[in-house]
Amino acid sequence: MKELNYSITISLALTLKKDKASINIENVDLRPAVVSLPSRSDSLDGTTPSKTNKKTIHDIILETAQNYVVDAGQNKFTGAKLFHLSLLNHPKLKRNTFAAQVIAAAPNHPSHRHYRNRKDYFTYLGNGYYKINQKYLGMTENQIALPSDRIRDHVKRKYVDPAIKRGEKTLSIKAGDVHKELGFSRRIPVVCSALRSRKFLKNCGIELTYVVGPNNSTTTTFTYQLSKD
Repeated sequence: MKELNYSITISLALTLKKDKASINIENVDLRPAVVSLPSRSDSLDGTTPSKTNKKTIHDIILETAQNYVVDAGQNKFTGAKLFHLSLLNHPKLKRNTFAAQVIAAAPNHPSHRHYRNRKDYFTYLGNGYYKINQKYLGMTENQIALPSDRIRDHVKRKYVDPAIKRGEKTLSIKAGDVHKELGFSRRIPVVCSALRSRKFLKNCGIELTYVVGPNNSTTTTFTYQLSKD
């Protein structure tokens, strides 16, 4: 608790008349003249940023939704999904407050008008589902790729094509490296599936010769034959 040092001087006059007494306050002197009371910088609904965390709850909601769309390869999600994902980096979030601000960010939601600090981030799809509006998406709907397609495209451009250009005959790729490079979270099975898929092998024109390690692990390593010679 912070102490406030100030003084108040009151000048008054006491008047006695028969059995009655009256007090007239003539002057009040406050020093210093202005006293600033300490206050919390974050509001109860979390919409004002604190000194230690510059992100508002609206920033967190939008950022989480954007990351989910890129990671999941689909522009459709629930408020509950965003809440659980946001908790990973912001464990002090309150469920009811978060849910209210998601609704406040969807202008077409039936309850949108009841909330303060309204935004236009989302479109409400019904049954608890939302999608990000185009101007906040950063890409067109057609550019949203499924995680497996992103993996295949990334590995082809970063690993396979350069190795073929260098004239290498074989190539080994660790699933954990790809998972980290794409910024995924708990998607190792998807990475491993993409790296052994027929679609990936056909698109790259390579053959999977053997796999070392557990079936779906960060240490699982795939070795490919790049040349048939």
